[in-house]
Amino acid sequence: MKAVEVRREELLRMIAALEAVVRMKVEPFAVEVGPLLERLRRIVEENRDAETLVLDAEALYRVSVVLALQQKSIVQSASSLFVDSQIVASKIVGSPPVALAGAFLLAWRPMVRLEHVSTPLLIRGYEHFLSLSTRAQPQSAPAPSEGPRAEWAFLEQKFEEELERVLSELRSRGGWVDYWSFISGAGSGGKARIAYLLSFLITRGDVEVRYNPLTGELKIRAAERREETEGDRVSLAVSVR
Repeated sequence: MKAVEVRREELLRMIAALEAVVRMKVEPFAVEVGPLLERLRRIVEENRDAETLVLDAEALYRVSVVLALQQKSIVQSASSLFVDSQIVASKIVGSPPVALAGAFLLAWRPMVRLEHVSTPLLIRGYEHFLSLSTRAQPQSAPAPSEGPRAEWAFLEQKFEEELERVLSELRSRGGWVDYWSFISGAGSGGKARIAYLLSFLITRGDVEVRYNPLTGELKIRAAERREETEGDRVSLAVSVR
């Protein structure tokens, strides 16, 4: 008898919870319909007295009403999303270009692009340097009528002269020289340029490098003769501070 009373109280609590949803006092999805239906089925299987069956039927009726309210909520949410998209589309169409550009800039997250210094980029820099009328040119640039091949040969010759100048300076030091002291001798403005020229000389085998990973010491010297190494080359990244 006590078990029947307990199940009756449980059914009444279920009905009260469902009634709160029906009267819009609680959000429709606050009630988990699946576990509730499973519990109702077990109660009916264990007790088939008239009072239990009546309460179970009343609870099932309210479950059907709650399911209808949940379906209505889903439809309304979907329709509101559609309306929102239409509003956004119409707002974009009606906005002036300045406002759209401002919104784009606020939302723009550009990727950082790193372009390494290469021979074509260096040649472009030389072309710009030679085009400056305020700087004296020790050698005359080729005339446009001579074509791009003559211009390329002229720029390549200038680049080789720069490489030879750096190599001669390194030879005059004699023996191993601290890398940072050598590139700093050109001043803050020329440090990156000397480091770039040295990278070419090191790659060609004209300059030898000795690096101590324990102390971080980096030394260079002019090679007595150019050595052509075979196999994989080892890259050493040096950040110019």
